[in-house]
Amino acid sequence: MNKPKVRNVFKKILAILICPFILTGCSLNDECNVEGRHVHKYVGKNSKGTITNYIDLDYFGNTERKCIEVGYFDGGYNRLHYYRTDEYIDLTKEDEEFYRAKGSILFKGEDNWDYLYNVMATKRDYMEYQFWWDDGEGYVRRWTTEKDRSRMTGRVRVSHYQFCGHKLTYKDGKWVDERSPFVDDIREIIDEYPYFQLDCYKVIEKEYEFDESVVRNIKLEDIDEFNQPDLENKELHSKEK
Repeated sequence: MNKPKVRNVFKKILAILICPFILTGCSLNDECNVEGRHVHKYVGKNSKGTITNYIDLDYFGNTERKCIEVGYFDGGYNRLHYYRTDEYIDLTKEDEEFYRAKGSILFKGEDNWDYLYNVMATKRDYMEYQFWWDDGEGYVRRWTTEKDRSRMTGRVRVSHYQFCGHKLTYKDGKWVDERSPFVDDIREIIDEYPYFQLDCYKVIEKEYEFDESVVRNIKLEDIDEFNQPDLENKELHSKEK
């Protein structure tokens, strides 16, 4: 695909909304004077870092939007603002179809490795303890991260995070989005599945049972069942690669 170019454009701020299925616009536009079919580089930022993405807004019927908003779920519904830069890529016919299929939700992982590393660093496994009480109508059981609660049942629950990527494959005359298997470290899949969503993870929960007399002494590291991402190594690829 073609290399990015830079051209000055007029700068104004506008707000629109993009969710995975709907794109709406506001009344303010910022005219783009770049001729020919192209996609601009957009830059957004949230608590986990900065994300860059090349987005084709012509597919949605308007190339003049300066700011777009992408909805995603991360402990609740969130919004990421992407702002258009002067950097752009000229499109061939093949590129045009590709960027339409990619949309605004997928971004290239290699260009945003710091962001993906921070996702893994913040989505750490955790353990909860089950306790009970009598509400007058029967026994009620709940989960807590506080191991000093009274009326422990002896059960613990581990929540383990795994991550997935996407690849776009050309099949039967169109681009098809294929999701990867879920893995413990994004580096396991990023070469084959180079694109990612902002909420590129899921949580696996598994319960274990111990004697009530010892359950308070059980720690997460005592349950060695799940693999963890290599957070001591911040490099995308190993030196051997």
